[in-house]
This record gives sequence, structure tokens and C-alpha cells, in this order.
Amino acid sequence: MINLTNRTYKAGGYGRLSVVENEDGEESVSITNQKKYIEEFARKNNIDLYDFYIDDGYSGGNFDRPGFKRLINDIECGIINCVITKDTSRLGRDFIETGNYIYKYFPEHDVRYIAILDNFDTENPNDTDDIIPFKTVVNDMYLKDTSRKIKSVRHGLMNKGLFVGSSVPYGYKRSEEDNRKLVIDEYACNIVKRIFKMKSDGITESMIARQLTDEGILPPNIYKERKMDKTVTSNLWKATSVKTILRNEVYIGTLIQGKYERVSLKSKKKRLLPRNRWIIKENNHEPIIDKDLFDKVNNKDIKNSKNGTRARKYDYLLKGLVVCADCGKPMLVRRCKSQSKKRKDEIYAIYCCRTYATYRNNVCSMHYYREDELNKLVLDEVRKHLVKYSDDRTLKEKYNSTLTTSNLLDEYKNDLDTIHKKHMDIDRAISELYKDKIDGLITSDEFVSIRNDFAKEKQLLENKINDLKLMLSNSKDNLLTEKTKNKLIKDFLKVRNPTKQMLALLINKITIDENKNVRIYFNFNINGEMQYE
Repeated sequence: MINLTNRTYKAGGYGRLSVVENEDGEESVSITNQKKYIEEFARKNNIDLYDFYIDDGYSGGNFDRPGFKRLINDIECGIINCVITKDTSRLGRDFIETGNYIYKYFPEHDVRYIAILDNFDTENPNDTDDIIPFKTVVNDMYLKDTSRKIKSVRHGLMNKGLFVGSSVPYGYKRSEEDNRKLVIDEYACNIVKRIFKMKSDGITESMIARQLTDEGILPPNIYKERKMDKTVTSNLWKATSVKTILRNEVYIGTLIQGKYERVSLKSKKKRLLPRNRWIIKENNHEPIIDKDLFDKVNNKDIKNSKNGTRARKYDYLLKGLVVCADCGKPMLVRRCKSQSKKRKDEIYAIYCCRTYATYRNNVCSMHYYREDELNKLVLDEVRKHLVKYSDDRTLKEKYNSTLTTSNLLDEYKNDLDTIHKKHMDIDRAISELYKDKIDGLITSDEFVSIRNDFAKEKQLLENKINDLKLMLSNSKDNLLTEKTKNKLIKDFLKVRNPTKQMLALLINKITIDENKNVRIYFNFNINGEMQYE
């Protein structure tokens, strides 16, 4: 039972103001006005106001707001046990989620909720309690109406040929006279022209990306200084970026907008609309590329090499099984021409690191293995290893003792145990941290800061745990039955040239490191993994 008699409340004052409300200039809903209402109410009712949690410029249509998330965190940590807003619309305008917080989340966490102007207080119920659900519906209707108005305004601007996107296409910038009009960015414009010229000469997107990277030219995301998480590949051009530029009709003066719409007002997920519903304005701005060149590089019959020949598709025996041991990416197969004078016409294939081939620039190292040599090594060594277990009299005993799980299964389990222990250590650390706060050894601000750091680390560990559980599940699903193993090994030893499908059933992966060490992982355990140099 919860005793509310003479209970002391430490409240969080929550304020929110959307961009639309701010543009309307309604002083009555301003953040300053909301704070005054909450401060005065808390003072008159002897409620200790711990802090304000403000979301300025955030819609009430969802609860993905930084101020609200901080408020929920402080509730979870026991820092506050009361939430005060000027009215229920400040809490949110989505009647489903708002109702969930008012009638479920707050009561379950023993939190008192007060909406001042709505005369609503969960500790002191009155006749207005029955009206609140209807008010949340009205708030939701306001949200839908506002959304329709915004959409109508945006479409009106699009139909006038004005750019309403947040990120200007590479090669253009906003006009200083009208920021909804596109004008040419001279520097980026020249890069776009180079990309189209190189493609028209038969150079592939990946080779174009590599050349731009080697020359130190900043890719679009970095050049535009967009907010993004920086990674080792952030400063590198990608083939997908080049392809996006080559397909974008904005470079021939055509502005295409309104390609996507939300699946619903309550969801951030979007769907692609059919082209007849797009808003297309031709000859809208100064083009960078003429239409003939644009059509040429987007012609499906364009050759992807300088000599105009097409690359033949080969079904390599081990493709899909060979993985870079350093970066973990599947290795590419490239066809090369021999540099030897004696074998100048010889064409052979090599497995090479996909990451290095794509990016270079020290992201990974250039290591490779001849495809024919790798095939011979793997087939010979797998055959030699399986022969040890081909004796029918000992096969069953061997299966029962060692062939019960895959190498990777044991590896995944060990990793999972290690991460679980780290996860438990963080939980203990957070518990000790909370005790230190209660004992006055650290301040509330210090507690929140350290706890947030722990929370981020904990989330990363939870993601790793989920990934490992998925890999563990997939590995278990792929385990071979004893009967299947018997048949597979016997079939493999009978044939001179095993099929790709047969090898895929036997082998989980083959890794190659920088020193050309080869490691073979089976789908079941045979004296552990094999390693050859």
C-alpha cells in the first residue's frame, strides 16, 4: 500500500513549445509563461520544484524529446516524484501516448501528475477527471489539423519550384536573396562535372569514388558539414554517393520533391510514392549537366570499362565463404592480368579485402589470395582432415564426443558470457552510484552525468548481446544432424570436384589475414578450427 498522508513531493516542471506555436507568436504558451505558472503553483502548494525540463521547438506528436527523456530518467532514478505542466497539451498532443503516461506510467511509478489550467491532479481527483480524455482527443485533433496545414504550405512552396528540403544537393547552395532557391556552388559544381565526365568515359562508380578520395576531395556529407557520427570512413567517397549524384535529375535543372510520405501521422516511417505523385518542376534552376550527358551516363547499356567490354559473371567456388580476418567483411573476387612476360596473356582471379578495395586510406590493409591456390588449399586440407573421420567404426564415437556443436557456437557462447558479466558489473556500479547519491557522497548532477555514461555503455553491451544471441540462434539452426553429417562427409570424399553447395554445408567461413594465414571454420567441430599458412 502507498501512504499519501503528509507525503513530500519533489517536482519536475515540464514545458514544451512547438515551432509552429512559436511562429504563431502566442505568448500565452511561451516557455517563460509556462515556467511562471508552474513556479507560482509550486510555491502556493508547498511543492519543492527540483528542476525544469524544457523542450523548445518540439512537436507534441511524439515523446522523442530530450527534455522529456531527461524527466523520465529522473523519475526512474527516484529523483522526482511529481510532474507539473501548465496543461495536458504541454505534456503531449498524441491522445494514445499522453493517456498512457497520465493513466498508466505515472501511477505505476507512484508519480503525481498536475495539469494546472485543466484543474487536474492525480492526488486530488475531481469532476474534471472525466473530461481529460476528451481534452487529449481535442489536442490530438489540433495536432492533425496543424500537420495538414504544414503539409499544404510545403506542397504550395514545392509547386512554385521552391526548395523545402533540409539538405541542399551537392553542387548547389541556397541563394542569399531567397534561401528556398538553388544556385550553383562553383567548387562542388566542378566536382559534379568531373563525376559525370569520368562515368561517361566508362569509369565505374567505385573507381570514381577512390580517385576523389585519393585526391583529398571531401565527400558531400563532410563538405556540407552535416551533423553525423564520424567514423573511419566518413572522409571517404563511397560508390553509393557517386551513384546518387549520377541519378539525380537536379543537375539538369529539374527539381523533384514530395517523393515520400509518412505512413501515418504517429509514425516516422516513410514510404516511396509513385512517380506520378511527385512534385516535378523542370527547368527550375540553372543546370550543371546537359541532358544529353545525363541520359548517356544513365543509359543501362553504358560500358563500365575503358575498353568497352563487359565483365563476365563467374560463380567462384568459395565466394561467400571467404572473409577478411581483420575487418570481418566478405572478400571480393577480382580478375587480374599477369604482369609476367612469360604469362602476359594469363588472366587469374584473386580474393582481396573488400574494405581496402573500396576505401584504401588505411581503413584496412591490402591482403589477397589467388583464387585457384585457395581452392586447392581448402579442398586438399578439408579432404585430408575429413579422412581421419571416415572410418565407419569410429565415426559414431567421434560424432558423439566432438561433433555436437560448431566451432563458432563455442566462440559465441564465450563472448556472450563475457559480455553478460560486463553488463552485470555495470548494474552493480549503478546501484552503488545511487547509494553514494543517497548518502550525499555525490551531487544529483554528478549522479545523472555518471549514470548517463553507464547507460550508454550498457546500451552498447545490450546491442552486442542481442547480436550474439541472434548469431547463436542461427548457428544452432544450421547444425547438422548426425545422419546428415555422416552422409555429407562420405559424399565429399567420394567426389573429385565438390560442389559449391556441398562446401557451404561443410564450411561456415574461411578467414584470411594480412599475413595470408588461412583459417577454416566448420559448421560442426572437428578438432577445433584448422589454420594453414
